[in-house]
Amino acid sequence: MNDITAATTGPRPSSISRRRRIGMGLGAVALGSASVALSLATLAVPAGASPRLAATSSTKIVVNVKTVSKYGAVLFDQAGLALYYDTANKPPSHWACTGGCLSFWPALVLPKGQTAAVAGKGVSGLGTVKSPSGPNGKMEAQVTWKGKALYTYAADSKGTVNGQGIQGIWFAARPTATLTAAQAPPTTAASSGGW
Repeated sequence: MNDITAATTGPRPSSISRRRRIGMGLGAVALGSASVALSLATLAVPAGASPRLAATSSTKIVVNVKTVSKYGAVLFDQAGLALYYDTANKPPSHWACTGGCLSFWPALVLPKGQTAAVAGKGVSGLGTVKSPSGPNGKMEAQVTWKGKALYTYAADSKGTVNGQGIQGIWFAARPTATLTAAQAPPTTAASSGGW
């Protein structure tokens, strides 16, 4: 077919079908993206926050205490990120934050070869528990504090505490704070921190 014939006869039927298939495929992608966006909106993440993937480096996990003017003493990881726990978790049998939730609340997991988090000055009560925090729900050694699995928060930067009280279940790990009944650690023997 030459240029003159194509201009007078219009697009070939096979190219119309191909355009429709491409358009329908793009529509499905847009619907899937909207579904993911709606799911992420339910995590109560502030505007501007973006998911942060869990650390995958071999950096040694160290937990320190730092004073934050609004909250007092708060636990922080070696990167200076505040540490939180989710009161909906009931380790080791029930994990409330899995899958996409972990993009916004990355679990504090030990790198390969490290068997326990290093406790900085004034930190006690650290342990580990197997949690489904790895890729595809792979079980990993997650750091615990007083039996509560620890996480960072995607909307935080070094030295900030932006996740306190989100959804009424996420709380900063504060060694000197008085815990309410809802914030108290689980009382099962398995949550005492060991494997």
